[in-house]
Amino acid sequence: MTSHTSSRVRRGALALAATAALLAGCATTQNALNDADKLLAEREAAKQLPTANLSSYAVSLGRFGHMLDIYKDGDPVVYMQTRNILDATNLSNPLVGSEIPGDITEMVRTAVNRIGARIVYVPYHPDYLISQAQLGAKFGVTMPDFLITGALTEFDRALSGAGRSNSASVDFGKGKGETNIGADFKRTAILSALALDLNLVSFSTQQMVPRIQASNVIKVLNFSAEDNASLGFYGDSFGFKLEGKYLQGRHSAIRTLVDLSVLELMGKATNTPYWRCIPNGVPDPVVVENMQKSFEGLTPQLKVGLIQVMLRKYGENVTVNQQLDEPTKEALRRVYSTRYPQLGDTVDVLSWKGFEPLFFGVPMPWDPPPQTAGTAAPPAAGAPAAPAKVGT
Repeated sequence: MTSHTSSRVRRGALALAATAALLAGCATTQNALNDADKLLAEREAAKQLPTANLSSYAVSLGRFGHMLDIYKDGDPVVYMQTRNILDATNLSNPLVGSEIPGDITEMVRTAVNRIGARIVYVPYHPDYLISQAQLGAKFGVTMPDFLITGALTEFDRALSGAGRSNSASVDFGKGKGETNIGADFKRTAILSALALDLNLVSFSTQQMVPRIQASNVIKVLNFSAEDNASLGFYGDSFGFKLEGKYLQGRHSAIRTLVDLSVLELMGKATNTPYWRCIPNGVPDPVVVENMQKSFEGLTPQLKVGLIQVMLRKYGENVTVNQQLDEPTKEALRRVYSTRYPQLGDTVDVLSWKGFEPLFFGVPMPWDPPPQTAGTAAPPAAGAPAAPAKVGT
């Protein structure tokens, strides 16, 4: 008995020793280092790289800069500056959770600088200039033409919300075969609203430029989803739960607001059809009205000169001589028959109604192919394009 017990003890000791040796062989410093290297390589490969911080309207600002190169060719550069663009709702205060940024001036500067060389931002850092001047630096100072003022004016939290829930359960079987299956689905959406107001101030007069402002609002979504499922057998059950939540970034939403508002502000200030830079953009009545008043205030001679300038932007090689000569008439025939056949046989280009499409429709690289006479409704099939008519 003693011999048998001793044999069992020896076998147990050997098994324990073998297990300890196996564990010791695995839990070594080198293995730990190898595991750490492998984990680092996996995490490095999976991590997300930085991306450009672009809003939906960043491309539109670049397009607008290209549009200014065409519309304002030969015009002087417009120099811009901003006052501090702050939060006027006080919801950036730490005491209420700092829900939105308190200062978005840098976002406005970035948006202005995206446009290009026709609109140049002039920084305002007097402390820096004074300190550099004391060190002997010599530099010139560019005075701005306009100032941008404004603020975040609205933040309506949980402006509206709605939720939906669906649930179902099925019981079948009896006794030990009793089975229960259940599922539950919940969806909740809450919308908040952020608004930004920007205005333009003439630097020389320190007066606001009438009707040159942008006031836009964006909805911010807070969405949550919850899915539950359970399965039970004779009183014993198990289940799982999936939860998801999406909160639209408020800083990102504000940047989108800033880019759109700066585009609108600069478009109005330059009387340029900026809405063509935006997908599905709608004409701005302020720009249309300003251009109509300017055009109708010109003499017939100056109108013809402006028409010739616009024709050159369509690629027509006409001379700007303020005379409705034959090359100008021929260029008008080509442009209107190709791009605006829906206007009919005759167009009075000295009237605003006739000149408006010529001004606002200057070809841009991102435009779709021009509408041809075959896709429009011509007055008669195969009829030659009629010459543009000049008003009396």
